[in-house]
Amino acid sequence: MKKIIIIWWAPATWKTTLAKTLSDKFNYPWISTDFIRGWMKTLVSKKDFPNLFNFSDITAEEHYSNNYDIKKSIKSEQKRDADVFKWVKSFISKNKYWGCFIIEWISIHPKDISQLESQEYKIYPIFLIDENIDRIRDILYSRWLWDKADTYEDWVKEIELEYLIQTNAYYLEECKKLNLPYFKIDKNREKTIEKIFTSFKNNNL
Repeated sequence: MKKIIIIWWAPATWKTTLAKTLSDKFNYPWISTDFIRGWMKTLVSKKDFPNLFNFSDITAEEHYSNNYDIKKSIKSEQKRDADVFKWVKSFISKNKYWGCFIIEWISIHPKDISQLESQEYKIYPIFLIDENIDRIRDILYSRWLWDKADTYEDWVKEIELEYLIQTNAYYLEECKKLNLPYFKIDKNREKTIEKIFTSFKNNNL
């Protein structure tokens, strides 16, 4: 049976690193929904898919203005990613070449996992949680979220930090409601990988 590992959580939570680690470990192909979303933008129009182009034409400073509302932002992202979800679902069902593979998924709602279930393949979701605020802040200031860290002002990064804290909390509660597996990122990330590998063994992956 085809096996599909879905790695998901909020931005800046180690998804890409984990996807690469698992890809190397199991020799599974790996694709990111960031790539799929970018590819979609080259094929569809903003008129037909306006949500897909959310936040495309403004700066970080404009987005995180005094009127910024985190809950509204989460809902806006969910609308954008609902379009991406349709394409990824189609990709999964029609991909006849990859027996097992990894999807690094940005902003899938936990409740949507059930829509991917099929007798043709097994879905194994990995939801990552990072509650280390200092580590998240360091990522925002040294790397990126909206864009590369040195391309926008630091006051924005503090708002992004609060956005990530609330986003993590929101989706963590959703996972708990749906009884989906999640992993807290340890200070030593190797321990997190060990926990994930153990979980794989327990689920015959």
